[in-house]
Amino acid sequence: MGAIKDIIEKIEARLEALGFKATEEVFDFENEPSSVIHKRFRIETEIIDNEYHSGDIANVKEEISIWIAYHITSSRRATWKTALNDRETIEIDLYNSSDISGLSSDPLLEMDREATTQKFLEEYVISKLVFTCDYIRDISPSP
Repeated sequence: MGAIKDIIEKIEARLEALGFKATEEVFDFENEPSSVIHKRFRIETEIIDNEYHSGDIANVKEEISIWIAYHITSSRRATWKTALNDRETIEIDLYNSSDISGLSSDPLLEMDREATTQKFLEEYVISKLVFTCDYIRDISPSP
């Protein structure tokens, strides 16, 4: 139980190991953070598909969106380049993380190249990294 929670916790731990900090603040491409934050992230998930199989398992496909806010301090272009570099660093780290691949849910992450993007707002560059996560979930009845 709790397969997606375990996957998200491992992703959060990897992001924090890379120097990012989680935030409760909600921001996206339309709304800047209301406080000054830099290299802060939040995560959203959405089920794309959920196939049930015999043996009390489900094969779930979930979209995991990682939103990161970069406060522009001097150069918009330099901040944008930092976001691009961080995107590649995060991608490599998550794909190679034995903490994630070693979970019993056997998650398979794949970056969605079309949905992953950055956008300039007034004081921020907002980066959105979208991964598709294909994993196994135990759906057997609780004892």
